[in-house]
Amino acid sequence: MAIRDRLTDGAITFTRSELKIVRQLLSNYPAAGLNTVAHLASSAGVSNPTVVRFANKLGFEGYPEFQQALLGEVQERMSSPLTMLDERRPSPEQENFYQHFLRASVHALESSMQMLPSEDFEAAVMAAADPSARIHCLGGRFSGFLAGLLWSHMKQLRGDTRWINGSRADQVDHLVDLGKRDVLFVYDYRRYQNDTIRFARQASVQGARIVLFTDRWLSPIADFADVTLTVPVDTVSPYDTMVPAVAQTEALVAALTGRLAGKSRARIEKMEELRRSHAITEDALNRPPKKSDDFQLVGKEIESLGEIE
Repeated sequence: MAIRDRLTDGAITFTRSELKIVRQLLSNYPAAGLNTVAHLASSAGVSNPTVVRFANKLGFEGYPEFQQALLGEVQERMSSPLTMLDERRPSPEQENFYQHFLRASVHALESSMQMLPSEDFEAAVMAAADPSARIHCLGGRFSGFLAGLLWSHMKQLRGDTRWINGSRADQVDHLVDLGKRDVLFVYDYRRYQNDTIRFARQASVQGARIVLFTDRWLSPIADFADVTLTVPVDTVSPYDTMVPAVAQTEALVAALTGRLAGKSRARIEKMEELRRSHAITEDALNRPPKKSDDFQLVGKEIESLGEIE
């Protein structure tokens, strides 16, 4: 099994310090593991012995054997079609650019499957499912729509869920209520946004838990976030792709839906009934009347006959 698969398949339980090494390796795989023990330890913010014990936990007798396995993967990768996809990207004039872009998006999605430790994803789901927590969703200038997407789903599954948007002043005002009961789900991708970083840092200082969605270079929020979820954003466009981030968000929503299935059903049913009564969606206009509606209609007809008499 490739080392990256061992880091992400969930078969090994890592300590909090070891997870820092996992994130560092996955953020720049495999190059991050090809330097010295001291360099990897410093980059991950752990001690040298922690890195050596980490290599042992992966099944290697020492760090040199761990690096030899990484080098073997590099040699295999050098002759793979995947390398050709990365290094020989055709220009739009060479082929159908739509197909070319979608292939790049598929590649980004496949890469995102290998960048995230299962423990981090599970920790994010647990934070979202915590019935005692108040949930807040925040994003930047481009990533704000992802925060809105997450909020739109989560508010159906549970209460106490808010989307922090609007003017900077409106956003800052939300800080007055944040504390230990709160979880902030925040999106921040390169180029990292100063007001988003400041908001998340202040929320953390006030005791809120931080779940960060970011890229492999890591927003500065990662320095104090409780959970960090990374995805690749590189693509063939001058603009970074949000396709993996959307998929990651929808995966979180799907997992949360399964976790809260027994508790959220009544809430969703009530919400749907309210929507129908206010004719929010087109299907409500064509809904056949309930029996209770028929009785009310007959009653009104009887009353009108009485008025005529």
